[in-house]
Amino acid sequence: MSSLVKIARVILCITGFVLVSSFSWIHAQKPEGVAATEIHGVLQDSSGAAIAGGNIVLLDASGKSLETTSQNDGSFVFHALTAGTPYRLTVTALGMSRLTREGVMADGTLLNLSLGIDPLQQTITVFDTSSELVTAPELTRTLDPTELTQLPSTNRNLAQFAMVDPRARNTVGSGSDGRSSTRLTINNQSFRFTQYELDGSTDSDFILSNGPQQNVSISAIGEFKLLTNEYLAQYGRSSGGVILLSTRSGTDQFHGEAFGYVRPSGIQAAPPVSTFHVPNSKQQWGSTIGGPVQRGRTYFLASYEQQHQERGAFIQSPVPGFFDGIQNSYMGLVRLDRKWSDREFTTVRLNGDFLKSNNLNDIVGGFVQANAARTDIQQSAAGQITQRSLFGSWLNDFRISYSNSLPLWYTPVAASIQIVRPSYSTTGGSAVEHLRAQAWQAAETISKTFGTHAITAGGDYIHQYTDYNFISTPLGTYTFAARAPTPNQQPLKYTQTVGAQVLQYGQEIVSAFAEDEWKATQRLKANLGVRYDYQSNSSGVANVQPRLGLAWDAFGNGNTLVRAGAGLFYDQIYGQLQRNVLNLGPNSSAASYTISNPSYPTPPTVGGAADRRDIMLLNPGLKNPYTMEVSAGIEQRLPKGWVLQVDAVFMGSRHQLMLDNLNAPAPFIRTAAGQTRTTAAANATRPYLFYPRSDGTQIAVANVEQVDNVGNARNTSGEVQLSRHFGSLFQFQAAYLLSSNITNVFFTGGNSTGTPSVWNVKTGESGPSDYFQRHRFVATGILNLPAAVRLTGVTVAASGLPVNPLSGVDNDGDGILADRAFGVSRNSFRGPVQAQTDLALTRTFHLWQKLNLESRAEVSNVLNHGNYVKLTTTYGNGIKPANTFMIPTAGISNSDPARQFQFGARLLF
Repeated sequence: MSSLVKIARVILCITGFVLVSSFSWIHAQKPEGVAATEIHGVLQDSSGAAIAGGNIVLLDASGKSLETTSQNDGSFVFHALTAGTPYRLTVTALGMSRLTREGVMADGTLLNLSLGIDPLQQTITVFDTSSELVTAPELTRTLDPTELTQLPSTNRNLAQFAMVDPRARNTVGSGSDGRSSTRLTINNQSFRFTQYELDGSTDSDFILSNGPQQNVSISAIGEFKLLTNEYLAQYGRSSGGVILLSTRSGTDQFHGEAFGYVRPSGIQAAPPVSTFHVPNSKQQWGSTIGGPVQRGRTYFLASYEQQHQERGAFIQSPVPGFFDGIQNSYMGLVRLDRKWSDREFTTVRLNGDFLKSNNLNDIVGGFVQANAARTDIQQSAAGQITQRSLFGSWLNDFRISYSNSLPLWYTPVAASIQIVRPSYSTTGGSAVEHLRAQAWQAAETISKTFGTHAITAGGDYIHQYTDYNFISTPLGTYTFAARAPTPNQQPLKYTQTVGAQVLQYGQEIVSAFAEDEWKATQRLKANLGVRYDYQSNSSGVANVQPRLGLAWDAFGNGNTLVRAGAGLFYDQIYGQLQRNVLNLGPNSSAASYTISNPSYPTPPTVGGAADRRDIMLLNPGLKNPYTMEVSAGIEQRLPKGWVLQVDAVFMGSRHQLMLDNLNAPAPFIRTAAGQTRTTAAANATRPYLFYPRSDGTQIAVANVEQVDNVGNARNTSGEVQLSRHFGSLFQFQAAYLLSSNITNVFFTGGNSTGTPSVWNVKTGESGPSDYFQRHRFVATGILNLPAAVRLTGVTVAASGLPVNPLSGVDNDGDGILADRAFGVSRNSFRGPVQAQTDLALTRTFHLWQKLNLESRAEVSNVLNHGNYVKLTTTYGNGIKPANTFMIPTAGISNSDPARQFQFGARLLF
């Protein structure tokens, strides 16, 4: 009830503010006395405010150009033009998207041109006022504020809006918490390679690479854009995809909202796998307000959002039960925009977020017991200054940003020795990690139109560093066979990391790009670009990336567009690898030991001179992974406003990151199920016993795992998309993706992840990536009904995810439980089909003048279908699979949520 009272107070406060505020309406007026051989129009931003000082260039087929500037009311006019001649009109304005309109005729028609906010001058091109074709070679999906606020989203998680594109999917349950909830794979690439930008500056967590460093409220976002293929040279550092967020700004009118959303516990479905209902409630509330500080000059926007959640995590084994998790989070943002003149514009943004949970992502749940609980904190504080200037007809965009974040900060509630029985139970734990990351970025972009060429060039410098990373695991872990305990059962191994340390590390990143959007003919447009990326943590210095894109209006009428593109895309080597090597490298003060057949229950003493440790290395010649992409597609306007789009994409990835064991035992090739080799026998075949340290001493080693560029992957896909906008009544889009994927590795950066079943044996290692879905279908729709009622929905249907069948025992004796079951290959099984429909119903009530109240009810996973991200992988050491193989694992990270209802209200003004 206290949370509901808070919501009511916020709404009442904002209502009071609105009732005592005055509002002004700004209307663009049509110029008087316009001749039929003139082109005239009005420039406005997305709120309807006039844009003064915009630069408008008119180009005819011969290459002759005319130029003018919009007036204070946003109006402009070109006189004495040739009747019947199609012109190309290009508009640029400070802080706004560049707009190009083809086939403009001098017939006296008023052009109402609306420009969106985009700090990187993203180009919007249309053939005429009714065209829905995207005349650009890149594959993108853009969501505006209406779609962001109206499409169903019971979690209000920005990154997950990317999944309206079938090329993007979550790698954890869609109801997950914090930074992990944004772990998206795009085009079947590793989620570590997905990049994020906020207002044109990098926002990616450079250490863990789980998602963005900063979280902002949906109500503060003006545009969400997902780039999936053949994007322009100004975007890089990813072969998978880039998510671009642009914050909203204030205008000459006061505008904003106060909102509250409630998920009542009693009516929610039981979580997947659970045999009974558990607590499941959430309250979210906040407000966003923007407007003028000085009309025509200075604007502000402020946003705040808070969340309180209580979620029971189902414990499925050995005794069904649940653990009650509590989470609180906060997000705030302030933005100021100052127009110094028609040629100078400055934006300042400050934002921060904080989250605290006693069961983040259901750390307790599934097979993990309550005594393994820990406290997690995540937070960030950031700021950015953007200066936009016009020097003659050159548009300059300079940005400097800073962020300070805690992407990982957890402590166990009660430290104890951990006991792991795969697919049965995990108890205890003592791991502690505190990680603080900071980043500075300076970026410059310049652009200018020369006749038929629109040139953009720029670059950036990023300094990222971690000045505090404390890692400690004072107590060890026993691992037993994957089954319920039996009398006098002994563990398979004991693992312990000895020593705690504080790490400091970082990197420098430099990039430069140049691109030319060339209108080669009236029907052919080409994007020619090149990009270069340098990363100090990589030895690769030849990271030159040419990009080419073509878009051809096949018949000259704007109804058929053919596009093609090709380019190179380099990924970043994420900081987690540097962290792992510093923590577990040969010179580290900490050391990880694995003892086979250890004493129990009294832990063995580890750390002696003869005890072999596992160490991590980076190949000194490690290079940035890269992908070559080639795409082709056609977009066709159909009768009655329908648009059909067909695209094919090929991606070939090389230099992919993969672990290589420099001290692997001799291959142990099983000829029958159940065969094993002892650890002692395996160790006797290792190439060496000792590894040198930098001080000249030597240490006894077991596995020497080195990150190398020996992985490769191939991804081929075809997509069919159908869309239609029925004016203000209805908009609909559906897309089906068919793809194939093969790779010999899916390394995610952790110790012993992506390791082969048998070191140095390639047989059975090639297979699909961990998150590959051959079929994926996504449909979205917004329907405006009578009485100010709106119905929106999202439907997703996809193949099940791959499952890697493991034996559950250390067959080859190398100390790593990655051995596959006999006679099967990697990811050769597949989970059940995934399907989900989410719906939202809203009704808007007009209260007074510009004050409206929107009521909202939404339901996710309407049919309560089980959508499992993680299934148990223990096939067993025999011929037939165990009864527990491929059963769902409880926990919010391991499956998408069951059916959930949410109710809300937005007070709009």
